[in-house]
Amino acid sequence: MKFLDFENIFTFGDSLEDAYYMAQDALYAMLPEYKDNLPKPTFNYMNIKVKPNEFITMVELNPVEHEKKISSKTVTMPEWLKNLTDTNGINFSKLLQDSIKNELNLL
Repeated sequence: MKFLDFENIFTFGDSLEDAYYMAQDALYAMLPEYKDNLPKPTFNYMNIKVKPNEFITMVELNPVEHEKKISSKTVTMPEWLKNLTDTNGINFSKLLQDSIKNELNLL
């Protein structure tokens, strides 16, 4: 996949869904480079020539939502406590997220 409005940004995927996600990720990664100088979008897409096995699609990107998908933080905790959560079938990540959401009144 290539982007008409951005030079040197290419991506691919193993399926259409994967290719679309990778396109969003490529756009997200290039935002800092183009932050103050985004190119004007190509609106006259009817003049774009494609090969028989190609197609044109617009890629929508919400940077905040995309960052939620890719962001992760490392949390330090005592090994013995992590072992207890594993032994008791507690999903530590879910418990931590739920606790933080509760603390922030997001639940």
